Amino acid sequence: MFSGVYDAAGAMIVQMNRVNNITNNIANVDTVAFKKERVNIKTWSRIWGEANANLPIPKDTKQAENFINETKNSTPHMDIDYVDFSQGPMKHTGNSLDFAINGKGFFLVKTPKGIAYTRDGEFSVTKDGILVQKGTGYPILGENYFRNGNFIDVTGKHFTVREDGNVIVDKNNVDKIAIRDFNNYANLKKLHDTLFTPINNEQPQTVNDYKLDSGYLEMSNVSVVKEMVNLIEAQRAFDRYQRVIDSLGNEIMTDVVKNISKVT
Repeated sequence: MFSGVYDAAGAMIVQMNRVNNITNNIANVDTVAFKKERVNIKTWSRIWGEANANLPIPKDTKQAENFINETKNSTPHMDIDYVDFSQGPMKHTGNSLDFAINGKGFFLVKTPKGIAYTRDGEFSVTKDGILVQKGTGYPILGENYFRNGNFIDVTGKHFTVREDGNVIVDKNNVDKIAIRDFNNYANLKKLHDTLFTPINNEQPQTVNDYKLDSGYLEMSNVSVVKEMVNLIEAQRAFDRYQRVIDSLGNEIMTDVVKNISKVT
């Protein structure tokens, strides 16, 4: 009976985390290039399979019980959260400093802690003529940065960025916006301000199969309708598990009272 309470409580915690995840997605529905987050729920069948596969001793033995606690591990719980990197809708802004990557890849920005990656192409120009990310002020990296450490300098009377990323200032090709991609997006850790950093030795790769759309921004890939449906489902599931705990709690108290009366 207590095991049932643990299971239901664990499931409630899972749903609470789902609600937090969903509400954060909804809050960022208008954030440029925001990527929605999802969660995986680890079930007993999955835990059992993984645990048996990794046992240092033969499975289904008395010794194996020391490695797998069914009462504890049967409780549903959060496995991992992950980011959905599907492309968001394109919004026409008409701003010549707005760019959207049509296809795979990320812009590179130079942060105080190193290079970070983003799909946010809302740029601006500093008083010194350096192309930066508007929201953070971090310099946008071009291919010159990897040759000589210089940032993209657009000082001049007029500059444009072509679809292939080449930066043209007063009819001269001065740089090319660097675009990189990754083989495994699961190895991208989410930072602040829609920025990502690679982990687990994931290395950025050059990419050519993309197009930069000037005057457009990639918006959040969050669908409010879908998130509201998920929110309702999570809240209803939470309520169900809460009723299970209430029911089991009443049974436990009834048994306690009966046992006390027998002792007295």
